[in-house]
Amino acid sequence: MGTDTFLFALGRIVKTHGIRGEVQVYSYSDVEYFLDYKEIFVQGKYGDIVPQRVIKARVKKGQSVILTLEGVVDRTQAGSFVGKEIFLDRATLPPLAEGEYYWHEIEGLSVVSAEGEELGILSDVLATGAHDVYVVKGDKGEILVPAVEQMVKKIDLKKGVMVVDLPPGLVEANAL
Repeated sequence: MGTDTFLFALGRIVKTHGIRGEVQVYSYSDVEYFLDYKEIFVQGKYGDIVPQRVIKARVKKGQSVILTLEGVVDRTQAGSFVGKEIFLDRATLPPLAEGEYYWHEIEGLSVVSAEGEELGILSDVLATGAHDVYVVKGDKGEILVPAVEQMVKKIDLKKGVMVVDLPPGLVEANAL
């Protein structure tokens, strides 16, 4: 792995699946990532990150994916991967359309209201089906912001800021 490789955590292997060496992965983001990529990086025995070829990937349900990894042929071998994180090289991600962002690009942004009030840091993104929900943590507690155009007014990756226009009472309702 070269020095110009930038990885982001894609999921965690949570258990073995069946007797043929498959593993079940909890995906931190869109499970579709796993269907498109043939090479991932897995946490090694000593904390190092090693490339691993994906032979087959299929969505199980929700945030779970079943992977068949090259060279892993039985439950015992698969068991050695349980608890390990899986990473993807950011350089392999396809470019997105204008106004679309990968989760790893927006996590950590400062979130401010349209009036300029600091609300906190975008700490997590939840996939809910209809639309994502941004989890903002700050002095006012945890605020859940629906990721819809009516509320998210601007994202400036260079400045590290997301501007939101929240309806009255949303901050107080989330603080309960």
